[in-house]
Amino acid sequence: MIPPPVPPVPAWMSWAGAWGRPPDRPAQVALGIAALLLVAAVAPNGPHRVASFLEAWGVADVTRRRRFIFVTGFVAAFLSLGYMAFYLRGGPRAPEAAAYWLEGRALSHGWFAWVAPDPTADFRTLLIPFGPPSRLAAPFAPAFPLLLSLGFLLGAPMIVGPLVAAALVAGTWLLGRELAAAAGEPPDRAEALARTAAGLSVLSAAMRFQTGEALPHGAAALAVAVALSCALRARRTCDARWYAAAGGAVGAACAAAPWSSVAIGAVVLGMAGLSTRPARAASYAVLGSLPGVLFLLAAHRAASGHAFAAARMAMHGAMAMTGPVSAHPARAALAAFARQSLRGARLHLADVANFEPLALAPLALALRKARTRAALVPAIVVLGAAAVHAAQVLSHAPLAVEGVARWARSGILAEVLPVEHALIALALARTFPIDVGRSALVVFGLAFAGFALHVSYDHEQLATSGVGRPRFEPDVPRDAGVTHGLLFFEDDDGYELAADPNASASHGIEAARMRGDDHDRLLYDILGHPPAHRYLASRTGLPTLPPFAPPGGETWRFEAEVDALLPTTSIVDAPGCGTDVHAVSVDPEGTTTLELPVPRGATPAARRTWLISPRVFDRGAGGNGSLDLVTSLGGAPVAHWAWTESAKSSRCFDLTAQPVELGGERDHAWWVLTAHGGPVALDRTVLRPR
Repeated sequence: MIPPPVPPVPAWMSWAGAWGRPPDRPAQVALGIAALLLVAAVAPNGPHRVASFLEAWGVADVTRRRRFIFVTGFVAAFLSLGYMAFYLRGGPRAPEAAAYWLEGRALSHGWFAWVAPDPTADFRTLLIPFGPPSRLAAPFAPAFPLLLSLGFLLGAPMIVGPLVAAALVAGTWLLGRELAAAAGEPPDRAEALARTAAGLSVLSAAMRFQTGEALPHGAAALAVAVALSCALRARRTCDARWYAAAGGAVGAACAAAPWSSVAIGAVVLGMAGLSTRPARAASYAVLGSLPGVLFLLAAHRAASGHAFAAARMAMHGAMAMTGPVSAHPARAALAAFARQSLRGARLHLADVANFEPLALAPLALALRKARTRAALVPAIVVLGAAAVHAAQVLSHAPLAVEGVARWARSGILAEVLPVEHALIALALARTFPIDVGRSALVVFGLAFAGFALHVSYDHEQLATSGVGRPRFEPDVPRDAGVTHGLLFFEDDDGYELAADPNASASHGIEAARMRGDDHDRLLYDILGHPPAHRYLASRTGLPTLPPFAPPGGETWRFEAEVDALLPTTSIVDAPGCGTDVHAVSVDPEGTTTLELPVPRGATPAARRTWLISPRVFDRGAGGNGSLDLVTSLGGAPVAHWAWTESAKSSRCFDLTAQPVELGGERDHAWWVLTAHGGPVALDRTVLRPR
């Protein structure tokens, strides 16, 4: 009997996210704590009992600030470690985090860019920019990879995130205290407000994700919190030197996540301009930001050769495909932007304190008759960050590549979470001035309940996505007795987690990206046939490491989509093309460049003649294709092919083989594929010795 179809989920329910019983043990524990806090909040003398319980650690005494910061920072770091162990299953899981991991490892050797061995296709990934003939570059802003590099030097890179989590608690506490002082709160209430903000930072599941995963948003949030705190203190004390510290934090935010520094940088500069000595204050702010900004520019220059061009943009722009770009209708584009913005807004509201209505608490500051002017500056920071994010979406800025969206969702406006936590604390103090402690218990209880019944489903989904564990676990090859040789990975994430640009197959494990054609065989030959294994991850058990031995023979087959130098290259399905069903496509009047490996062994290849036979995919679009083989980029072609597609049906066919001398000084070769009058596609290349 065929089961009835499942009715579609209404759009509003999908937008509101998942709600239900706690799906896992952390959610169950959180629900129990939520019940206790909510009961204590409404019970007579309940807040006093909670304070007495906390006094066992000295954190309820407003005069013992250092102990409070130390204990809450330790709890935040412990929870981030717990998130890493329970939800991330012991290591980085996000594709973007894997690229940060590789960049941090390279930076631990002092490299913003490094040389990829031949064949470069076995060492290129979607997220790591490539510049011919063999240059790989750091793709992201360098501040967080620098922190990871220190962790690599100490042998514990995953401890970086929890340490950032502990520092973030102190930064949020400081911001809450400065905001309370700016609002005119007395010292004891200012301390209570600051501790409420710090507590929200500890309870935010988004912050546990950001500081458990190898992502820079937690570090950027810390920089934003410190920058705003120092700017508020400078205005309160009329000491312009604090603007230097604020500028330094803005520079750190710029070096961690450049987009996150736009709003806070504008606000700090604006506050400096409105101070009693604007020129001096602005000078302090600008000079303070220079180290971070110059560090970012130096990293850009080292990786791409251009200080004002990020490595990814510079490398991609060097060989970007030309040709017309199809544009969506304006109405459809605006509708897509609206849907994405609404979904992003809901996700961010859930990130603030696990329960969306809590994030709206600062609205009480604006709706009160006696409005709090002190909340204006942090509100501008939040709104400015939202505007910057909207501008990124509208301009199609490279926030994350396809496949990263489910992980980057908690990175939406993550840098302003400490600001929002401080605003919530101030809203509680102004809305419930008589009993701040009782209202704080309610908020904390709702935050625990929101995680247990709501956002834990999102994090559980992240935990079970993919193979349900990191794509590479160092203990697996160690337990299998694999201490050196080649280790092939079938996905970019595993390769980036295992890769060490300074490793060699003879003295350690050299990670490589398996391509499934003779690229893998060529690498095996160049390295002198070291021990080789494949790293196979599975959802049903532990990863396995079967031995790898490529087939021999004199014929070499190189798939075109593997040799595409740009991640933006168009890959199309090519049914009927034999062993592979993909091809590199070029739009009409467009050009793209692909690498063609030169077969050799452990020593440089001697010059010899090869019969080169390209195979093209004819889609029946009537295009005219041109294929040039060059041995230096921009040089004259050493061989040329041209063809005209049929106007009937799609098919694959081999172009006439031509003899070409390769080897010796011709140690590299590239295809230049051009289309006229219609799209054309290259499927593969076969080389046979003549």
